[in-house]
Amino acid sequence: MSFDIVDIIKEMDSHSVPLQLALQCAPVISGIKISNLLTIPAKSLRELSVVLKKTELSFRILYPGRERLVILIYREAELREYLERDEVREFIYSCGYETSDISKIFPMFVKRYMRYMELKQDFPHELGLLLGYPIEDVEGFIENHGKNFLHSGYWKVYKDAELKIRLFKNYERVQTEIVRLLYEGLDIMDIITNYSNIGHSRADYSDCVICA
Repeated sequence: MSFDIVDIIKEMDSHSVPLQLALQCAPVISGIKISNLLTIPAKSLRELSVVLKKTELSFRILYPGRERLVILIYREAELREYLERDEVREFIYSCGYETSDISKIFPMFVKRYMRYMELKQDFPHELGLLLGYPIEDVEGFIENHGKNFLHSGYWKVYKDAELKIRLFKNYERVQTEIVRLLYEGLDIMDIITNYSNIGHSRADYSDCVICA
């Protein structure tokens, strides 16, 4: 995040749902990522629901904490397509799921994630796939116990570091764009809709705009 954006944020309501969406979920808003995690106060859930209701973005509560919620913001069609890739589906099955259908994965995953959040054990590595991370990096993280990575950014990279560094820079770029738009007075729903209408490519990881 550049210095001038930091200054801008200081002038904004840091707790507002629109700003938190911009800071935490800019890549999925812009269409260059399948999904992002969003952490917000539990009292902000209703506002989030209103914001996303008329957009192409879906959400699912992964952890219903008393004070704060951990929520997956995602593009459903793209996430479903990603989870149906052969190598991704095989990984999901190896995690104990009988299907790669997200609607059927979520109930079991939420139980696992809640157990992890409350007991701090048995981290559910399939979260990386729900976030669209490249399968080689998810597997690399497991095999190396989170060590020996080539680069650490939005996730720990174990292959094609240069490509993913460029990807991370794209994430930072759209974050800056969306924060600026909010600061200039645009409504977050209009921003999300405008990005969807622009039709940013989100088809292929090899183009460095992976839905990862």
